[in-house]
Formats: sequence, structure tokens, C-alpha cells
Amino acid sequence: MPAFTLSKKIFITFFLIAMGTAFFFSCLNSYDRTHFSLKQTVHHYKGSEENHGDGEEFSYPMLYKEVIEVMHVHAFMIPLIIFVMSRILSMARAGEGIKITIYVSAFIGTIMNLSAPYLIIYASEIFTISLIASYIILGPCFIVFMTLPICKMWSMKPAEESDYWL
Repeated sequence: MPAFTLSKKIFITFFLIAMGTAFFFSCLNSYDRTHFSLKQTVHHYKGSEENHGDGEEFSYPMLYKEVIEVMHVHAFMIPLIIFVMSRILSMARAGEGIKITIYVSAFIGTIMNLSAPYLIIYASEIFTISLIASYIILGPCFIVFMTLPICKMWSMKPAEESDYWL
């Protein structure tokens, strides 16, 4: 990672921390709705036909328009966030193998995360595994996206303002 001025280190650090916090709350939101349980994930997306007496409340399945409304925002935002975080990671002095692994894993996790709701509702309930797995894949990616650039960046001496630009 090129040597950055103190101000650039601060805003990149704050951005990465904010993105990590956003991902944490995304996971927390998903956990709150589904408890990362196969049964409750299916219940969230496909609804329930009746109250089974085990604490489940009756719910309607997500309508096609609801799925589209939620997913079109995610389909723009998740890749954009992954791109920006990948760009920051690309500037870190780390092995190409590590970077490629994180880029590919984040892409796979994103595709799984974006496609799973449709697949759960319209193909098979087995795709709940794909949705849960996407969080398991994306979690370590976000940790690397955050920690590697921050550690590399702050371990270098600050540059003069005119040395580098971002």
C-alpha cells in the first residue's frame, strides 16, 4: 500500500470500519429474522401456511414485487461496496494469491447472497444453505478487506501530501 498522508489514512480507516459495521448489522438483521436456521429462513421467504404451535407466527410469503424491491437495491449496493473494498485491498502490499482468493470468494458470496432469495422461493428450499453459506463466506472476506489494508497502511510512515493521491 502506498504511503498515505495522515488524513488519507484516517478517512480510509473510517470508511473500512463503517463498512465492517454495516456488514455486521446486515448479519445481525439476517440473524434476527432467521436465526441462521434453515427452517426459519424458509419461513421468512416462503411464509407459513399455518401456526405449527412451536412459536411460529403465521406469515405470508414474500411477493414477487417485494423480492424485486429489496433485491434491486442489494444488487447495486453489494457489488459496489465489494468493488470499493477490493480496490482498497488491491493497494495493500500482500500476496496476489491472498488478494485473488478474497476477490473470488467475495464474488461467489455476493452471487450466492443475491440469488438465494429467488431460488428459495421459486426453485427449492435447499437454497437456504446457499444464503447462510454466503454470510459464512462474506464474513472472513470483510475481515480481510478491513484488517489487511488498515494494518499495512498504519505500519508505514506517512507520506507528504504531494507524494501520492487516492
